[in-house]
Amino acid sequence: MNFLNRAIKNVLRRPTKSILLAITFFVIGNLVIVGLGISSASENAKILTRKQMRAIVSYEVDYTKYYQDAEAIENEDERMEFYNNSPKLDTELIKTMMSDERVAAANSFSNWTTMYSSDINSVPNPYASSDSFGGGTVTMSDGTSYEYVEPGFKIQANNYPTQIEIYEKTYEVIEGRYYTQEDIDNGNYVCLITDELAEANNLKVGDTITLTQMQPNQIEDFAKQMNANADDFKFNLEIIGIYHTTKELDPNDSNTQYKQTYEVPANTILMPASAYNDFTYYIGKKQFDYYKSMDTTGSYGEYPSIEEYSQVTSSVMLLKDPLDVDGFVKDYEGNMGEYTKLNANNAEFKKLSRPLDTMSFFANVVVSIVIFTAIVIITLVTALTLKTRSYEIGVLLSLGVSKVKVVLQLFSELLIVAVLGFTLSIASGYMIAGKVGDMVLEYQTATEDKYASDDTYQYVDPESYFTTISQDTLISQYHVTIDAILILEIYVVGLGVVFISILIPSGMIMRFNPKQILINTY
Repeated sequence: MNFLNRAIKNVLRRPTKSILLAITFFVIGNLVIVGLGISSASENAKILTRKQMRAIVSYEVDYTKYYQDAEAIENEDERMEFYNNSPKLDTELIKTMMSDERVAAANSFSNWTTMYSSDINSVPNPYASSDSFGGGTVTMSDGTSYEYVEPGFKIQANNYPTQIEIYEKTYEVIEGRYYTQEDIDNGNYVCLITDELAEANNLKVGDTITLTQMQPNQIEDFAKQMNANADDFKFNLEIIGIYHTTKELDPNDSNTQYKQTYEVPANTILMPASAYNDFTYYIGKKQFDYYKSMDTTGSYGEYPSIEEYSQVTSSVMLLKDPLDVDGFVKDYEGNMGEYTKLNANNAEFKKLSRPLDTMSFFANVVVSIVIFTAIVIITLVTALTLKTRSYEIGVLLSLGVSKVKVVLQLFSELLIVAVLGFTLSIASGYMIAGKVGDMVLEYQTATEDKYASDDTYQYVDPESYFTTISQDTLISQYHVTIDAILILEIYVVGLGVVFISILIPSGMIMRFNPKQILINTY
């Protein structure tokens, strides 16, 4: 380790040169810390915000692109044919994605619809206004009229024995149980109702409720018209569980007073999709048989299939880790069929994080420029210094010191000064990075008018599972900090600068033998 001792003595023997180099590395260190600090803070802000958001990926039909292509078709018959072959979600792909270990729960609904009941009452909207629409008299074209009543219940029919609300404890089963895969496979007519609905109707686990797709007062007439029994159009479900929901109407929302009864969270009924599909398929067959019997042309159409009534209309997956969302989308987006897509609402998130991305980009550019400049400057300084030390190097080589150890000595000299300069720069660089970062971020957000006018992360669907955040929430996570990883990065940068800077000057002298070096000294 003699080369290290010689390096330390040489640093101390030339204090002016060592101080100047230390100041150079100090300045470089500050600039590197500013760049890396801002870039790291920007990325951390996005990561922290992501962790606060639901890890939701929605497998859905891209209706925007579908209708755009439909409108581009000029021939009316071709356009109608295009509409008749509307895109559908791939149930096999949904099963594949559901089996992914990153998925915690899924709401894969065959239907999310409303229904009536002939034997239970729904929980009313306590904030309903006197003029809110809940039904009324409807007059038909032939002059007949009937009383229309708004549906009282919302149905969530899932294809899997997992549900996002259950996983997140928004819905919590307090009596009985949730339906199982066996219930789904067997198409069992079972359901879960809220504790509030159960209390309002004095219901318990084991009781049966009856739901209908049409107003109960119209079933008898409809059944007669179809030459069927009225009971054929009644959906009888056994209550296997009672759950409590934390969802509730917002009294501060001006639209709450206009919410219909089925929009009251207490009126949401959970059931296996297979049961709902079986019931609607049965009714569909009854209607087909009736209308086909009335058709005199003999070309009414093909008999309906259960697949037509089992088509998944919405599939939303909750992942275990929000940071897995991008990777999950990337893994499966290549399997998307025409007019279907995976939506993680990343477009809105990227839009909101644009100020941070811009800062991170320019910070990385600054770091790259500083490193390149530092290498050039230190290389020139070292080359000029080595020119004056050629005699010393020649003597060392002539005494049998290997070229490798001579290079290590020169490297150690620079490294000692670099460590000193970079160490001193950590504290000052942290303060500078924080202030510079705040100034740049403030300027960036102030000049981006579009963010000021539309700074909310939103999704149009009122039943969306995406998290709503604002740009202020995202930016509030921006904090420049100096942690162990950042300090390590700074020293790695310094080591790289020193290593590259010493290579070229060393090569200028090491290519000669000791005699040539000593002769060239004079």
